[in-house]
Parts: sequence; C-alpha cells; structure tokens
Amino acid sequence: MNRFLLFFSILLIGYSYPIFSQETSRSYYFSNEGNDDNDGSINSPWKTLEKATEISKATNKGGILNPGDQVLFRSGDTFEGQLIFSVSGTESNPILIGHYGEGELPILSGSGNIPNGDYHETIKMINISHVTLDGLWIKNNRKNKGNLNWATNNSIGIKVIANKWGGISKGLTFRNLKLTDIFGIDMIDWEGKFTLDYYSVHGIFLDSESNDLTVNPIKEIGIEDVLIEDCYFYNIGSRGITSRHLTNIRNNPIDDEDRNKNFIIRNNTFEQLGADGIVLSSVYNALVEHNDFIDLGWGDHRSSTDLYFGRGEGCWIWNARNVIVQFNKQYRARGFGDTYGAAGHIDFFTKNAIYQYNYSEDTEGGFVEILGDCVNSTFRYNVSVNDGQRDFHGYSLWVSGYVGKDVEPVRSDSNFIYNNTVYLDKEICQPDISIFAKNTYIYNNIFKVKNGAAIGADGVEIDIEEGSELIVDNNLFFGDISTDFTDLDNNKIIDEDPEFINEGTSGIDGYQIKESSPVVNAGRKIPEPSFPMAGEGIFKHISIYTATDIYGNEVDVRNLISNIGADNNFNEDINAGPSLPVSSVLIENEVKELIIGEENQCVAQVLPLNATNKKVTWTSSDSSIATVDQTGKVKALTEGTVKVTVTTEEGNFTSSINITIKSDSNGEVLGVDDPSFQSKVYPNPTTGKVMITSVGNHDLAIYSVFGKLKFKNKFSDTLFLDLNNYIAGTYILVITNEKGVSTTHKLVIY
Repeated sequence: MNRFLLFFSILLIGYSYPIFSQETSRSYYFSNEGNDDNDGSINSPWKTLEKATEISKATNKGGILNPGDQVLFRSGDTFEGQLIFSVSGTESNPILIGHYGEGELPILSGSGNIPNGDYHETIKMINISHVTLDGLWIKNNRKNKGNLNWATNNSIGIKVIANKWGGISKGLTFRNLKLTDIFGIDMIDWEGKFTLDYYSVHGIFLDSESNDLTVNPIKEIGIEDVLIEDCYFYNIGSRGITSRHLTNIRNNPIDDEDRNKNFIIRNNTFEQLGADGIVLSSVYNALVEHNDFIDLGWGDHRSSTDLYFGRGEGCWIWNARNVIVQFNKQYRARGFGDTYGAAGHIDFFTKNAIYQYNYSEDTEGGFVEILGDCVNSTFRYNVSVNDGQRDFHGYSLWVSGYVGKDVEPVRSDSNFIYNNTVYLDKEICQPDISIFAKNTYIYNNIFKVKNGAAIGADGVEIDIEEGSELIVDNNLFFGDISTDFTDLDNNKIIDEDPEFINEGTSGIDGYQIKESSPVVNAGRKIPEPSFPMAGEGIFKHISIYTATDIYGNEVDVRNLISNIGADNNFNEDINAGPSLPVSSVLIENEVKELIIGEENQCVAQVLPLNATNKKVTWTSSDSSIATVDQTGKVKALTEGTVKVTVTTEEGNFTSSINITIKSDSNGEVLGVDDPSFQSKVYPNPTTGKVMITSVGNHDLAIYSVFGKLKFKNKFSDTLFLDLNNYIAGTYILVITNEKGVSTTHKLVIY
C-alpha cells in the first residue's frame, strides 16, 4: 500500500484530509519514536517541536516548507515545547499542520518536562498567511517558569501575530482542534499583586499591531480572512478566542482601518472557561454562528489560587463594524460584570451589530447590554430564559453610555430590540431596566415573569436625548413587571399568558407558542434596521432584512403583521399578506466547483418571501463552459470559470455566483483501496441534500471528523440523503462494496 492509501486507511477511527494539493508538495512527519536526525518521512519521522520550528522558518531563514506542504504529528503522541511558524502558503495551496495515524489527536503542549520553563505560547505564528491547523490537541497548563520569570500570568494555546515586519496575515483556518487545560502560573502582576487585570490566558489569540504611520504610504497591518470551526475549548483560565487590533485613533471613524477583517467562527463548543468564549475587538466584518457556550465565567474571581477569571459570556464585541452573532446557545454564564444573554453583548464604539436567533439560559447579568457610542445595534428573535440574577448591573434591558472609566458617557444611537422572548421563573431573577441613549425602539417582545421573579422592582431608569425618540410599542407583559416600564407602551398586551408549549424547561423548544396564544397576529409592522453588508463577502447568504424567526418560520416585519415574540408560527399574514414589490434576490445553495459532466440545481430566493412576482431568468456568462436552464440547473461542460446570474423580472435585481469547472474531484475523494471502484457524492459542499452514486450494492457510513458514527445504511447504485438535520461542518463518508473495498469522501455541509 502506498503512502497516500496508508494514510487514509485510518478514517474509521480518526479523520483526515487530502495529502497532496500539488505534485511538488511534501508531507513531513513527527513521532515520539522519531529522531531529529531522520529525514522526516513517514518511515523515518522527526521527533521534536524544535525540529518542527526549524523547518517552519521563512525560506530565507533556512526553512524548507513550500506552499501545499504538510506538517503531520502522529496521533496518540504528546509533543512538549513550542512550535514557532513563520512560513506562508498560498490561497490555492495552503500549508497544513495536522496529524496522521490512529487514535486520539496528537497533543502539543507548551508546558511539561521542559528544562528552561513552560512557554507562554504552545504555537506561535508570526506574519503568516494561508495556513491551516486541523486535528490537533493544544494544551498549555503552565507550572514551571524556569528562565521565563516574566509574565507568569500569561498562557496561550495558539498565538497569531501580525506586525510591521509582515503587514497583512490572511487566509488562516483553525479546524477540528481541541484546546484544553490552558492556565497561567499565577495571577500576579509585575508588582507582585494579585489582580485579574493582566491575566492573559487564551485558547487562540489573534493579535495585530496598529498600522505603521512612520512610512509613506501607510503600511497596513492586520489579520484577515479567518475561519475557526468545529473546535472544542475546555478548561481554560480565561478566554477561548480573542482577536485584537491595536489602533492609532480611538474609535477610528474609517470603518475598515486599523481593524482585523472577515472572521467566521462557527460550530464550536466552549465549556468551563474562566472568561468569555469569544472576544472580538477592532474587527471589520465578523460572523459568529452555531456555537455552544456552556459554564463560562467559571471560578471565583476573588481567589488568587483557582486560576479562573470568574467572569464570562459567549461573545462580546468592541470597536467593531458589521458583526452578526446568530444561532448560538449559552448556558449558565457567570460574572460580576457584563455577562449578558443572547450569547453576549455589544461593547462601546461598535457600529452595525446584530444579535439574532440566540438562546440563552441562566445568565447572571441579564438579557440585552449595549454600551456607549454605538450605532445601529439590534437584538431580535432571541429567546432568553432566567437571565438576570445579580443586583449590580443586572438588567433585562441595559443601554448605557459607558465608553471607558472616567470618560464622559456617550449615548448610543439607533438601538433596536424587537421580537424577542424573555421568560423568568426564578425568585433570584430581579433584573431592572436602564436606558441612557437616543433613538431606541422596543417592539413586539414578550416579557413573562412568574414564581417571585420580577422586572424593574428596583428601578426603571429612562434617559433619552432631547430631540430623539424612545418607542416602546406592542409588547406583551405578563407578571410582576414595573408599570414604569409597561406604561411606556400604549399598545401593550397586559397580563395575558403568551401560552408557551412547555415553559420552565431547558432549551429553546419549550418557548414556542400554542396556536391559541394571544401573540398570534398581534405584532406591528416596524421600520426594520438594515445591515449594510448583507449579501456581500462573508455575509453573502444574509438577507438585508429578517426572513425567518428563530424556529425557521417565515417573517416579514416590515410589510406584514407578525406575531409578538420570537415565534411566528400560526401567523396568518405571512401567507395572506398584500401584494408586495420585489426588493432583492439571493442564490441559496451556492456551489463553487463542479466536475465536468456534473449538474447542480441552483435555487433563487426572491425577497421579501411573500413578494407577488417570483419570476426570474437565469444566464451563464459562457455557455461553452457551463449552461444553465430556466429552472436554475447548471451543467458543467469544459474546464474554466463561469458566472451564473439570476435576474428578477420585477426590478431587475440580480445575484451571481462564480463556478469553477474542473476535470477531476480535486481531492474530495480522500482515499480508495481499488482505483476501479468509483463513487460520487454530489453536490459537495451541500446545504443538506446529497446524491451518492456507485454501481452495485454498498454499505454507507457517515462519521463526524472525530470518528463518531452518525449514520449507517445499505444502498444499490444510487442513494439520496436528506442531511438537513445535521449541524453544518465536515463529515467523512465511507462507501464499501460487496468485496470489502472502500472509498472515502469528505463531505462539507454549510
């Protein structure tokens, strides 16, 4: 068996990825049984992180890695020390740092039996681009300071550094990683005092200097195009993921200057962290979705020995532009400050932020937090259960002017809080209301409290700038809620039970409404805020206005009477509304690549969903490369790149996708025991439905990337699978014929 097939024979226990991305690419192997005097081949592997650092230097510094190369650590082994990575791949041929062999992921640890002391970072990446880390277990529980007698309160799993010597770092992917057991040696500052202020502990820390103003033209510095997905963060003293970009100007008015750009963080789990799951400071364009945040803010912040920060929440953003936080779940977040529901809060100096479709439960601080000098902040279609359990800064709704200690407060403008569901049934839940802002809108929300819980018992503080407006309208209030708040709403529903199907239970499903609920068809049309980057870049699948609620029911709050709250089920107007003009169109199931002969069914989504005229036309920029019929079906004919465009009949709105046609699968077939055994999985990537073809009778098994069996079945010739209930991410398909010969595919669901 050759090296390629040997590597992929282990997929039933682990997972892997294509070995070669180009003919000249090489793979270098590391094993505890290796020797740094070996040649680095799979049969003669190297041994240490010191050797891995040596080969990973820039080529002009003696490094040997080229674009497309792979650095692979043997599964089940532990490597102690530090890996410093200073070489880049290219967009088409990134460098991979991963694993090989059977068993648990290889552990890379910056702490352990290290004579000179435990390292501040296990992996340090300096001015690099187009590098992927996939399938590693990173630890750094520092105990021994050795010669490193400074910053004993620091510890980082992976640190990415962008500075003036490199400029822009981009194209970084972190996938299928475990980051656990990361702690500083102590919580003591340089003066020998216990303090949380300088406890710098992170799973992944992306850190950029400010732009270099000493040269002409100004040199841009930053970290861009980052994807962090399918990772597990556990037992970390402070934060899971932190992004920072230093700045030359406080609250820089140029939105895309001195900010990291284009971050996608999805499908990760954060559990038992001392602080926050995700902190994004000074970012431009970020999408945070489908993450689970469990037991954040772990520990006692007053203790100098437990090494947990003791204050945290899912994701908070500061000095950011264009951020969407959606479809996340947060459980039992604790903290003496901030620590808010809806998976986090909007900190000061932020513009164009949306927190939507999030579920939060048992959060110490409260539900909504928006700090000072923010513009266009939105919380919508979230479900909040028992959020708000402390006296200090404990609010259901908190819009503050805070922009820093000892700084004059600045009111945030254009704050939108609508169609959320807030439920409290614990006596400890006594949050208040505080709004110091301008132009703030609170529409169509459910507030239900019972069993001794209350909202506003200790105060409702309203301070709206003269000449601006506060509109509280069409909300449902049930239970002990201060009249200082409810009397602001002239169109409220008061003391009518919203009739949840299973309230008091954990999880989002219990807070759906019954058909008899008074909130059905009781909402109001609202001037919904827009998101300026909708349909562009990392937000290409985001519509400019809300199209569904948190449960997937269609909504159109701008043009139709919706329900009150986060559940729009049983709504009559969504199907019986007036004739509406077309506002835009999206291509939903975008595919980037096809193999010659393959077909892909594109689907156009005309917005709003209940627009009267749904007619569209499809065109191909080059029908010799690929054709598209008027149903949206694309057929690949020859190699090349083609643009497929859909145009609405009404308004001539357009949406386009670029599709590259190739002659082979470009590595999607990961391994095959017999070249004569052919199989196809199409479309891939997919939004949920796939067709699997292979002549004869076969067994099919689908595994998660960590080797967990997700599905097993038999089929003959062709099998159609609906995977819509699968979480977006990467899966491994193993198809075995009657002779016991297997072929393996990587399947991406997005």
